[in-house]
Amino acid sequence: MGCSNKPEQWLEKTSLALPNSYPGQIYLIPDAPSALAHRIQAVREAEDYIEAEYFSWTADVSGLTLWHELRIAAERGVEVRIIVDDLLFFDDKWLVDIETHPNLSIKIFNPFNARKLGWLTRAADFEIHRDRLNHRLHEKYFNVDGETMILGGRNIGDDYFGYSPQANFFDLDVIVKGPVIQDYERNFNTLWEGELTVPVKEVIAYNPDKHSGSFDKAYDKVMAENQPLLESITRKVSLLPKPEYIEASVSPMFDSASKRTDSQSYLRKRIEHFANVNQWPVEELFLSTPYMIKSDEHEELFATLAERNVEVTVLTNSVASNDSPFASAYYQAYRPALMEKGINIYEYDSHALHYSNFYNANAYYHNKAFIADNTISFIGSSNFDPRSDMTNLELGLLIESQAFAKKLKAYLLDSHTDKFWQVEQAEIEGYVWSKQDEVSHNEPRMKSEKRLINGFYRMLKIQNEL
Repeated sequence: MGCSNKPEQWLEKTSLALPNSYPGQIYLIPDAPSALAHRIQAVREAEDYIEAEYFSWTADVSGLTLWHELRIAAERGVEVRIIVDDLLFFDDKWLVDIETHPNLSIKIFNPFNARKLGWLTRAADFEIHRDRLNHRLHEKYFNVDGETMILGGRNIGDDYFGYSPQANFFDLDVIVKGPVIQDYERNFNTLWEGELTVPVKEVIAYNPDKHSGSFDKAYDKVMAENQPLLESITRKVSLLPKPEYIEASVSPMFDSASKRTDSQSYLRKRIEHFANVNQWPVEELFLSTPYMIKSDEHEELFATLAERNVEVTVLTNSVASNDSPFASAYYQAYRPALMEKGINIYEYDSHALHYSNFYNANAYYHNKAFIADNTISFIGSSNFDPRSDMTNLELGLLIESQAFAKKLKAYLLDSHTDKFWQVEQAEIEGYVWSKQDEVSHNEPRMKSEKRLINGFYRMLKIQNEL
């Protein structure tokens, strides 16, 4: 996404080099339930080791099922290592209980001091230790035996795999094979040995006499209450088709642990440097992000692309479909500037239906990707917002393949045009949203009181925290 000379100057000062490129095989997982099924299948086929890291891992049907499968793998001799961010974990005794198996190790990234009384004490803890606790692990990575790796935007939980009756995310994952996996293993090991990752038994108090068997109790209770979902997951695994891989040249992209002290946008600048050296995009940038939040660097990028006559298309959440009320408020204010730059905008419909999901509930858009010149694709964990740029640890994968770019664009938009509102300037003033035979001159599906609430959120001026 070639910008100015600033990325190169910054890279020279920090001695960052271009990533290696490797031959690889890529498979775009076609739907949410299959994304969970492929993880379960990979765990069952594991022989030596499994390593994974996630921002959130919910104790629901999907989350507990995957933990259950990992413990079974550990019982047959597979070494399992898992890193989870601490933001959404509290005093979860079952997490320590499952870790008591000698082949299963869990570490917590950047743990909070407050573990009890929920968000009340945690919010106070955050305010006192903001400089440290504000930095979270947002990477999503799943690796089995160094042979099969899954990357993308999905966390682990029912709402990421189409199994939540309340709301589900439209997201994506890819399965990757090839020598590039070794670079991700080195990144994982660096994090595993780093000072911010702490063994779970040092974070959550655990008494074997009181808490032994707590995982089995949690697992049995959730499964007993959700037998139809469990049966659906089991059936999905048994019916998984063999992946049809696309040959591609792939390049790993990582953040730096230094981010937590210098707040530099390592991952984004590395991508920009790679783009500048390879002189793309020339004609088109197709950008997909759940959160579109204004920053000076993003403004510079879009201005440069406009000067070069690069056509930019953005896929993002509508105000109604955004799972973050703060992000939707700031995007709503940013949209006029994007429209003035001639950017094509498609907003996800909160009522979009994905018939592969077990539940077709309300929907959120969560795909994090871009496509440059219908050739270079990026799949990763980072959003197009200041928090992903400068605060959270992120990673991703650049994929050079016209065949894959075509498949990715079809997955994001071409096969789902019924799920997006196209936003255009109205003839007189304001905007018009159109989707197939529907037309709206107001924010689609947005409740009237949300206008007042969004205005209040913007008054807080917290966009750099989003």
